[in-house]
Amino acid sequence: MRERSSVIIVDDDKILLQMLQSGLSMDGYHCETASSAMSALELINRNSFDIMITDINMPEMNGLELTKKVKRLKPKMEIIIMTGLIDDFSYDTAIDAGASDFIKKPFSLKELTARINHIKMQEELKRRLKELEEFYDIAVGRELRIKQLTEEIEQLKEELERSKKTHY
Repeated sequence: MRERSSVIIVDDDKILLQMLQSGLSMDGYHCETASSAMSALELINRNSFDIMITDINMPEMNGLELTKKVKRLKPKMEIIIMTGLIDDFSYDTAIDAGASDFIKKPFSLKELTARINHIKMQEELKRRLKELEEFYDIAVGRELRIKQLTEEIEQLKEELERSKKTHY
């Protein structure tokens, strides 16, 4: 079985937290929960998570503010923002805050795992693209260096020939 992501779920609705944790854990994800943004930040500082799923509407600090803070702390962490207040918040607002995706409540566990899988697939494609770009840069660099060395060799041969002609 392939390794699943480590997920932190943040919502002040404890029943939803328990349902999501149970469902994602049964699907093979390592899940932890936080019922506030502050407790989420504490967990994120102590542990490594691949993905954060957070509600927008929470007391003390909303999910958009939490997303911005988490992206500063852990820029590579993927974030899915969820809300039942679709009229108050838009996909663009979530993405501008640093989220990777936005999901409207109510949603099914199947839809959430599909979004997680999509994010992980995008992450893997970005990683592979970066590797190929680095390989390309190395290959082009070597090609340029070989061209430069070939030119230097030709110059040295010419100098050697001139040197032979002047000494004999």
